Amino acid sequence: MPEPRIFDDAGTWIRGITRGWQLLPPVDMRGVMSPNEVEAASGHTFVVTLTLGPGLSLATGAHITLEVPESWDCYLGNCFRLGVRTLGNREQVRAGYGAFADVACSNPDVQLAHAASWGRHLDLLDVVVQAGSLQPGDEVHITLGPLDGNLLQAQKYAQTAIFSVGVDADGSGAYRRAATFPSVKVVGASVDRFRVFAPAVVQPGEPFDVRVLPVDIYSFNPATNYTGEAHVFASDGLETAKQIQFNGHGEPPVGETLSVTANTGGAHALSVFDPRAGISGKSNPIGAGFLPDRSIYFGEMHSQMWLSMGTGTTEEFFRWGRDAAGLDFCAPANHYNWRFEVTEDVWQGLIDDCNRFNAPGRFVTLVSFEWGGSGGSGHKNIYYRGDSGPFHYWYRGQHPDPNALWEDMADRGLEALTVPHHTKSAGGVDWRFRNNRYQRLVEICSKWDIAEEAGPLSVQTALAMGHRLGFVGGTDSHYGLANQGSYHVNDGNGLACVVAPELTREAIWQALYDRRCYATTGDRILLDFTIDDKPMGSDNAVDLSGVGPRRLRMRAAGTAPIKRVEVIRNNQVVFSADPHSDVWEDEWNDASDLAAAAFSPTFPDDRPFVYYYLRLFQANRQRAWSSPIWFTQAG
Repeated sequence: MPEPRIFDDAGTWIRGITRGWQLLPPVDMRGVMSPNEVEAASGHTFVVTLTLGPGLSLATGAHITLEVPESWDCYLGNCFRLGVRTLGNREQVRAGYGAFADVACSNPDVQLAHAASWGRHLDLLDVVVQAGSLQPGDEVHITLGPLDGNLLQAQKYAQTAIFSVGVDADGSGAYRRAATFPSVKVVGASVDRFRVFAPAVVQPGEPFDVRVLPVDIYSFNPATNYTGEAHVFASDGLETAKQIQFNGHGEPPVGETLSVTANTGGAHALSVFDPRAGISGKSNPIGAGFLPDRSIYFGEMHSQMWLSMGTGTTEEFFRWGRDAAGLDFCAPANHYNWRFEVTEDVWQGLIDDCNRFNAPGRFVTLVSFEWGGSGGSGHKNIYYRGDSGPFHYWYRGQHPDPNALWEDMADRGLEALTVPHHTKSAGGVDWRFRNNRYQRLVEICSKWDIAEEAGPLSVQTALAMGHRLGFVGGTDSHYGLANQGSYHVNDGNGLACVVAPELTREAIWQALYDRRCYATTGDRILLDFTIDDKPMGSDNAVDLSGVGPRRLRMRAAGTAPIKRVEVIRNNQVVFSADPHSDVWEDEWNDASDLAAAAFSPTFPDDRPFVYYYLRLFQANRQRAWSSPIWFTQAG
């Protein structure tokens, strides 16, 4: 009698099986899920109904395999994470240590059996036909979390969850996809706090909008069914309404907007409080006159979606970044070559989504993807300047190393940025490869930790070798959520903070190219750093032995008290301060001999150089790093 299939590595499902069925026609099976809409992190008994259409029969030995996202859990979680089994048949899990899965069929002449496999990216539930034959119109019912055991808990983030289904009609191991996958729309839970999104930089006397979004406790999801009135408390110098009314409109809700004017310069903030619901929220710092001719824009440059190795669609990613996270710009940077092959349709769909959501002045998108690396070079996120660009198939051996990638880009006249990702993790980066035209930034923080210091793969090692790298942050969330930690709120977060004259694709990309940017671990910290009025990211040709004292100007407005600020010169701390306040500004003159402090060249044709950057530590453990400023011996 055929037995349920156990996958030794459930990850092979998305690395092989789903790729195998990508270009094949689906089988005539349609799936639905009940309930089909639930709140984030809520527990339920879910019933998956799979109906065979007129064109499908399944004889003894056939398999139906259901994918369960790994972000789902047994209700209220499981405190024993090592080897956790989210669900399984009644022989595989014990009550309290997972959720039961039961299987039944509408055809009484059919006998089914099932078992679960568990993996890093997902769980799989395989159903085998042990006797009889499933005929057109028959229904297979899979119950996840029946009441005599644990309920199954939905994911903690608001997004449509897809439970893909594959059908192995003859038991050979060759799968085709069901025509319709069951899915569940996950929405935000009840309100827990407000998120208050304000522009980072405004000019005194000019009105601007501040958006207030009610969110839940789980993933800052837009809250469901919140209505009420909140009091608005503005710092001295801000003029706005005293109350704000929430009517709960919008699907999903995007909050309400206040019109605000800063009558005085300086760092301001708004707080919102609903005494009836007992919830509040505070805006990011608002720098009135913080920069005279530019603004600071916050963006997410790295997430994974369902078509690559994450969850959610590109549309959901952009909507989340714009509406739920209140960001100024986003770039997906999918690491493809997992669930599906990157066909022309897949890549063109990404480009079309990017261009459809690009709205100058409101929300900017960048066409991008994650190049998986070759020749031990490490992964790089590629961002195109314009509205399109080619996909580079590293996994087909298209480029044996980064030099070949960069040469190909140059030959085609492409304008792009290739940004090293997780430089100290997952194989790291090979800093022997350098390109000043294309590799001008580095992702200094993400869910893979902080890559700044320590060891041969660190950012500081690259800087000491002579790489000219500005700093950005990202999440690399595998849940397709911009500015959202990969597993929990602020878990492995990161932001790219760009100093640009306007919010357009051209201006954002150019500022990134010019390294007019800085990184934070997720909070919207304001940072400004210049040396003799030279901006962050600049590389200045000078006679190192003839340079006089340098005036360093440093300013910051934090989202929490700033505990410590440090200036790093050639990987050494040369200045520090302990402000213990939300706002800090200082100047320092460095009179040391630059020629004596300079690093010697590592790469051919380089000249001695010195660089400085500013880093900041907050009381809430959030950090920020300015891009460096270089002084290079003139030729």
